[in-house]
Amino acid sequence: MEFPFDVDALFPERITVLDQHLRPPARRPGTTTPARVDVQQQIMTIIDELGKASAKAQNLSAPITSASRMQSNRHVVYILKDSSGRPAGKGAIIGFIKVGYKKLFVLDDREAHNEVEPLCILDFYIHESVQRHGHGRELFQYMLQKERVEPHQLAIDRPSQKLLKFLNKHYNLETTVPQVNNFVIFEGFFAHQHRPPAPSLRATRHSRAAAVDPTPTAPARKLPPKRAEGDIKPYSSSDREFLKVAVEPPWPLNRAPRRATPPAHPPPRSSSLGNSPERGPLRPFVPEQELLRSLRLCPPHPTARLLLAADPGGSPAQRRRTSSLPRSEDSRY
Repeated sequence: MEFPFDVDALFPERITVLDQHLRPPARRPGTTTPARVDVQQQIMTIIDELGKASAKAQNLSAPITSASRMQSNRHVVYILKDSSGRPAGKGAIIGFIKVGYKKLFVLDDREAHNEVEPLCILDFYIHESVQRHGHGRELFQYMLQKERVEPHQLAIDRPSQKLLKFLNKHYNLETTVPQVNNFVIFEGFFAHQHRPPAPSLRATRHSRAAAVDPTPTAPARKLPPKRAEGDIKPYSSSDREFLKVAVEPPWPLNRAPRRATPPAHPPPRSSSLGNSPERGPLRPFVPEQELLRSLRLCPPHPTARLLLAADPGGSPAQRRRTSSLPRSEDSRY
């Protein structure tokens, strides 16, 4: 892929690594350095053109690699240039590979969900005019050494059939683990994923403090078991203690007479419409004669005895007889 500016002067090495800042690599001593603004713009142009060519080769509706996406994500792009063929002395770009770490939820061979953050192959492209010349393997192998990963530890985002054949031919990656997303992982991906987690800083400090201070800690207090909750009764049907206690009426109403034995066959009730059914008394009925006899037998209050003793008028019977005599005309006024 050719450009109107000097690619060889822009990228001094055969493979150039660029991050999200898109900073130009260090210049060789003795070479001319163009303006920084021009260098930034040239790098962005190269990345945009490579992304368009990759999308066209994969039949994608829109490019997945661009300078704006590189600046907004923590991705790394490896660019391979061709120094042998120098059209007009400016060099050319052979291809690129874009990688980045992503947090994924993947399935293992037992269909269990696992949260991992592997290195992912996000885009890979070699120009059609120089394919099958070993440039793809050279670029891919350089990326593996730089990132320090193995091929089976990678996750590939929507790989094409050419990329799957490339991995099978050069790295013997054939058996895949089925996933529910667009990423493809191969057998052996989980070989290095389930490592024992490193102890946290807080746990390390706690263990050191326990080793310095051998004093045993107090045992944890056991809480009583929680009682099972019973059925909640409605308010109207809840039991109350005061309803169960029978309230006795005051004396002398509590002295109810003995009732006669009810007849074995009660008389039939009238079936007329005007009659109401018979109801028993709500309280025990006390006859008047028995009530008066009880009041007479009731001893007088001590205060009443003192009043009678201090009254010079005599007994109550004498006062009643005196008050019943007819008064004279003079005593009325």
